[in-house]
Amino acid sequence: MAKTDWTGQLPMAFFPDQNGNMGKLETAFWEFHKKNPRVYGLLLLFAIEWRQGHGANARLGIAALFERVRWEMSFGKKSEQFKLNNNYRAFYARLIMENNPLLKELFSVRRQRIQSTIGPPNDTLASGKHVA
Repeated sequence: MAKTDWTGQLPMAFFPDQNGNMGKLETAFWEFHKKNPRVYGLLLLFAIEWRQGHGANARLGIAALFERVRWEMSFGKKSEQFKLNNNYRAFYARLIMENNPLLKELFSVRRQRIQSTIGPPNDTLASGKHVA
């Protein structure tokens, strides 16, 4: 099993310019992300693990990684536990693909109601359909 105690701090490049127009959900995501950098680290670790084990063209749903993080965190210290909001899955999927070229097409993404500061522009995505 891979080491799951990633606790490094994320460089500022992982956080957007907060002067943009973000929806309430994305704003809440960035607040959570800043307070809990370990979540991104674990998601990234497990995504890389998946890609290495299943090949460069393997696809995966972000929900599977979220459940794995929940599972792994359930064995940790009570003080390190937190609740993962499923509403953040799309943002984490976009962030992972945007910051890691080897994981670029790991997840499918859909058009968002409010354009996110991360991921592809909405006008390049079909409405309601998953596209890479």
